Amino acid sequence: MKRFLSILCVLLSAGLSAQEVQPEDFDYSVFTWKLGRGRAQQGMEIWKNFVFSCEDGGKVNIYKFGKAYGKVIASFNLESAQPDNHCNNAEFGVEKKKGASFPLLYISVGKPGSPIDWTCFVESVSRKGRSWSSELVQTITLDGCKGWKEAGYTEIFGAPSWLVDRERGFLWVFSAIKRTTPKVTRHNWENLYVATRFRIPKLSEGPEVVLTVDDIISQVTFPYDVGFTQAGCIRDGKIFYCFGVGKDPVRPASIRVYDTDTGKISARYDMLSQILQEPEDIVVRGSWIYLNANTNSKGSEVPCIYRISLPKK
Repeated sequence: MKRFLSILCVLLSAGLSAQEVQPEDFDYSVFTWKLGRGRAQQGMEIWKNFVFSCEDGGKVNIYKFGKAYGKVIASFNLESAQPDNHCNNAEFGVEKKKGASFPLLYISVGKPGSPIDWTCFVESVSRKGRSWSSELVQTITLDGCKGWKEAGYTEIFGAPSWLVDRERGFLWVFSAIKRTTPKVTRHNWENLYVATRFRIPKLSEGPEVVLTVDDIISQVTFPYDVGFTQAGCIRDGKIFYCFGVGKDPVRPASIRVYDTDTGKISARYDMLSQILQEPEDIVVRGSWIYLNANTNSKGSEVPCIYRISLPKK
């Protein structure tokens, strides 16, 4: 199945110069259906030939990358699994624990108001034949926004999404100055998206790391032109992030590409008629964006992963 998307012109505000992107077509299709799912689909990561699809609460289903039918080949529970761990985002890092099969896996909670909302769970995933397991090896906690305003930084409301820049070796926190739901943000001018850059803590720093205002390396803010944040990733200094709930004219499925080098929105996808399921997380691999989707009605749909072509440079 193939359809086409159009990129819209981006008009930047809030002191940024306008950048126009000419309309171009983007190929998109359902990459694979995900059978065997249990709870709500959330964060996703892809490593070599495996797709890691997280569920609310901490279960991870493994699919073979490139298989058309989406059969679960294995599953395991994160050691950080608990009702409040929404598993909103999943990101592999650059360090690997000795004896592990994969790099460290960074799990964003994404549950505003929860006592663990400001914490990132760092898990080490191992595979022995058909047996998969995960060990919680570190927690990284943001100390709220203590001292941010005084130091000249923009404060965020919570729900930090932890994005690992494996190419440049940084850990970014993506959020907004207030919640991105219609009840809280009634007008676009009331809000901003905020990307804050930190180092990636090493395992040698200990099992519990707290990042403070003194650990901030830099920060970039972006205009707010789309709501209901989900999750994303960072590649080549650009944050790819998805929004919306799917088939909803007020909160359609959308993607924004934020350039942390220029402070501009470099591309925007609005996919009201193309993505009918709720977008949850994004992985960029090669020249494609892989979008993990949830269902909109319980038990009546099979969730899928969409494949969308990158913007042409």
